[in-house]
Amino acid sequence: MMMLAAIPYESGFPIDSFLQGVAARLKRRGLRLGGVVQHNDEACGEGCMAMSLEDLANGKRFPISQELGSGAGGCHLDAAGLAAAAAAFAGALAERADLVIVNKFGKQEALGEGLRQEIADALLAGLPLLIAVRRDFLPAWRDFAGDDWAELAADETLVERWVLDAARQAA
Repeated sequence: MMMLAAIPYESGFPIDSFLQGVAARLKRRGLRLGGVVQHNDEACGEGCMAMSLEDLANGKRFPISQELGSGAGGCHLDAAGLAAAAAAFAGALAERADLVIVNKFGKQEALGEGLRQEIADALLAGLPLLIAVRRDFLPAWRDFAGDDWAELAADETLVERWVLDAARQAA
């Protein structure tokens, strides 16, 4: 069984709330989770969401959006917030989490930055890892991950089944 699974999704699909729901269900089952899920809170200015990453082990949130001012058409990813969130992965490795969830493989990871190293560290440690990948980033994802990953549909029951099987195998 593959210890890495990705959920490809189309732009506009509510992947953040989907992963929050999956994480909540897995926690209710008693699984020890590591990694992060994204929350999109209130709007910050015009066209910008207040984004944060939640450490699944302890609930701590790290703001990752940076408002660019009134003339901007959006917001910018705050690299300092993303770096702080990366600390969530150290705990997952040290505590041997049953599953590591990464909110997504996105632009920063495609560029060789973001949470890319943390993803690799979790896999090298033999921990099952679940990640979301927007379809337009699939070529970069394949360059990074190769062929040794399972593609999962955004279906809670299917994802939960994969997680339980992967966690059993990793134990």
